[in-house]
Amino acid sequence: SIIPGATATTNIISLPLSSLGGEEEEEKGRRNRAVSKNQQPIIPMRQRKASDEVKATEQPGKGLESDEGIVFRQFKKFPVMPLVAIFAFLGGFCIYAFTYPELVDMERKIAVMIIVCISLIIYLYLAVPPVPQDIKYHDFADKRCLCCKLPNTFDVLSNVPFMVVGLVSLTMQSAGMLNLQEESASVQMAWAFMFVSIIAIGFGSGYYHWAPSNATLVWDRLPMTFVFTSLTGIIIQEHAGVGLISMPFLVLAGIWSVWYWAKTDDLRPYAFIQGFPMLTLPFFLALFPARFDGREYYIFGLAWYGIARITEINDKEIFRWTAKTVSGHTLKHLAAALALCVIIRMLMVRQRIDEPV
Repeated sequence: SIIPGATATTNIISLPLSSLGGEEEEEKGRRNRAVSKNQQPIIPMRQRKASDEVKATEQPGKGLESDEGIVFRQFKKFPVMPLVAIFAFLGGFCIYAFTYPELVDMERKIAVMIIVCISLIIYLYLAVPPVPQDIKYHDFADKRCLCCKLPNTFDVLSNVPFMVVGLVSLTMQSAGMLNLQEESASVQMAWAFMFVSIIAIGFGSGYYHWAPSNATLVWDRLPMTFVFTSLTGIIIQEHAGVGLISMPFLVLAGIWSVWYWAKTDDLRPYAFIQGFPMLTLPFFLALFPARFDGREYYIFGLAWYGIARITEINDKEIFRWTAKTVSGHTLKHLAAALALCVIIRMLMVRQRIDEPV
């Protein structure tokens, strides 16, 4: 049986309960809105790192800073005067050697070059902080896929000239078309090692540009150190007679510099292996007597390498200036291959000098 008034009582009881629940939800919503106003949004770690990197490259009132601006801003942190003093000492010694050649023998010249080398290493580790690999280095201007689904087509294919130069050089050496017949077997092997390393640059750099990353960059830089160190050893041998002794150590130092960068993300040793021969080559050629003519080809090759570095730094600008036809990094590969062609041309035309001058 139905108790009179039961339904009405139930409805009366349920009304305050439902209205109480609504008030609780509304109060909870107000508290959440108040808390959200005082709290920063939760940002994932990767987004926070990317945001921090962008903020790090921003200048007050100037917006985003260019890659070149970052390099120059970091360079300003390095004390320049010790570097100037080292090269001033080297230049002064060259002038002294020209003025009083009878007072400067070969041993003293070698000792001065060793002192300069050690001084630059000390400067690099005491005055220059660790230089990490900028992750934006892998962000090249020309990412077009133009042929056979090949990513970064031009940056990959522009490494083919390295393979051609190395292969042609080996063929010419075996055919006796290079003036190396009178050299010892060890010197000829040193040149052959350099030619093989040039071929390896083509494969290593092409592999890197296929999928740019720090992991693939190792295989780009490793053969480059082989070329730098072997050519340095050959030049030392031709002028000072001690290059073959030092060449194995130079090659091992190049391998170590790449390994050190891969493990510690510090580019200083690799920068030294690449930069020291280029910066000191003009002084070295001026200081030591020549056993062959045509040494100006070394300077021409160095000039082409300098052009390669300039185009590499201005990768995106050149891509924009050429209406997205060719990038600076693609031109860097071509200029570097031309620098090596200059060295091969030197081997074709140079002649031995009876009395070193």
